[in-house]
Amino acid sequence: MSGSIIFLRVRHIIIEKYNVKTFVFERTDGQPLIYQAGQFLTFLIDMRGHEVRRSYSMSSAPEADDFPAITVKRIPNGEASRFWLDTVLEGDIFKTLQPSGRFVLEKPNGEARDIVLIGAGSGITPLFSILKQALTIEKESIVTLLYANQNESQTLFWNHIIDWQQRYPERLTVIHIHSQPSDEWNGIRGRINNTRLEQLVNKSLRFARERARFFICGPFELMRSMEITLHYMGFSSVQIRKENFVINKMPPPPPVSNPHTINLTFRGNDYQLLVPAHSTILDAALQASIHLPYSCKGGRCSTCAGICKSGKLHMTVNEVLTDRDLAEGWILTCSAYVDNDDVSIEIK
Repeated sequence: MSGSIIFLRVRHIIIEKYNVKTFVFERTDGQPLIYQAGQFLTFLIDMRGHEVRRSYSMSSAPEADDFPAITVKRIPNGEASRFWLDTVLEGDIFKTLQPSGRFVLEKPNGEARDIVLIGAGSGITPLFSILKQALTIEKESIVTLLYANQNESQTLFWNHIIDWQQRYPERLTVIHIHSQPSDEWNGIRGRINNTRLEQLVNKSLRFARERARFFICGPFELMRSMEITLHYMGFSSVQIRKENFVINKMPPPPPVSNPHTINLTFRGNDYQLLVPAHSTILDAALQASIHLPYSCKGGRCSTCAGICKSGKLHMTVNEVLTDRDLAEGWILTCSAYVDNDDVSIEIK
């Protein structure tokens, strides 16, 4: 477990709004935190004597910011957000897992491309991270941000986004959509619907459509609608990534299930792991005191992802792995059930 744990100190706290704070961290060992824009940190927080895991997307980008940061918005009746906003102080130290998540840009092949970010509300957090990365390292690519909120006062990173627009006026287009705008609002009113998305995307694209990349983060229904529309427009699953931390109830285990022993490689150590009937690989490993990383346990975040080298298994939930990921053998151990004894899993 110790190899997967990082200790982070709160270096600085920035008040973004009355109900939003950004927490800037540094590693206690003085080493830089290695992560990719769009990834998240899973914090292991002691609340009333028991460990609670909470994942937060990083609002920083390693190419643009000196230190990693998360941004937390107060949620009504939200125990975790209340903890962060009301009690956390500069100098506090936290345990976290290694940065995780596949909501990231793959390395460019040298060709300019369109990067379209679609978000609503606090879904902007990982999108803002990706925005900064893309503008900083992809000198020719074009970034378009479609950002839905109630109004300007509810728009997270409003001034920061303006700053980035001023720095990259030829390469960053920001389209705000407000559902409850002020009387002075001259922008788009309403919501991001299917027709509006199609029009805005077609108007925004500058390069070959097959090189475009789309990132969606926000309420589940919005993400589903936007993904369906993009597929209708002819964009492939490889071109679309989505991020969702709203965890619905997991489906029940398969009605017919048998115990299997699998080969598990975790951080260079090999295990013969008995996976009982009706048990996921993650649950079996944790029961055997093999501390695999995990966060949501709901098939939505990819913290628990590994690669299936051989054998057969199936996942009951997958909201994060793309067709390309699946073709490369990636699985989510939190929703994976074993179908035979020839399964071999590697988790780095």
